[in-house]
Amino acid sequence: MRTIAVIPARWESTRLPGKPLAMIGDKPMIQHTWERVSQSIADEVIVATDSQLVFDTVIGFGGQAILTGDCSTGTERVIEVQKLKHADFVINVQGDEPFIEPEDIDSVIKTVNAFPEFIITLKTNLIDNEPTDPNTVKVITDKSGNVAMFTRSSVYVETNFVFKHIGIYAYSSTNLDIISNAEPTESSMSNSLEQLTWMDNGISMLAWFTEYKSFGIDTPSDLERANKMYK
Repeated sequence: MRTIAVIPARWESTRLPGKPLAMIGDKPMIQHTWERVSQSIADEVIVATDSQLVFDTVIGFGGQAILTGDCSTGTERVIEVQKLKHADFVINVQGDEPFIEPEDIDSVIKTVNAFPEFIITLKTNLIDNEPTDPNTVKVITDKSGNVAMFTRSSVYVETNFVFKHIGIYAYSSTNLDIISNAEPTESSMSNSLEQLTWMDNGISMLAWFTEYKSFGIDTPSDLERANKMYK
């Protein structure tokens, strides 16, 4: 079974324009992410971008990249790559996760191979102001990791099995086909959470726990913090 990892990398960002090429230390963010993902057991790693600058940068440091069309989500970029690659399993790793652990990527790859009927994602403990932060997506699961809900609300933070969601996804080719044909649902649009469309279309999800504290880069202050961490 062949597994590819796709890193969507959009040039436009309201809070941090040109984010994929923002420097962390002596390398652009997209290179840090690509290097982390390349340490996983994925058979192939591909950056999917709408930017010629990002494409050229990835090729320049020895990576593989594909120029996509005008996509509204990272998942749409992943689907474009899958139409070219026809892999058995596809892993979606956000381009603004330069500190993601390769072992966690391996975990979702192994799990989706074992349970292809599920979409596999990750969760970790909520810390600091994350429980009440609407920008922090929470995932509610049962003891076995079966996902019941995704939410931005703080209403559920006192209940058991509420975690911070880490936006990495592992799909079988079958489930990615379902996603590619699914229309956004009301719950998905009202919450700005595309994974609710997948669940509304009958796809079950599993969230595996990790100690890794996800740190996506969304703002200039995040970038400043990332550079301090890198040093």
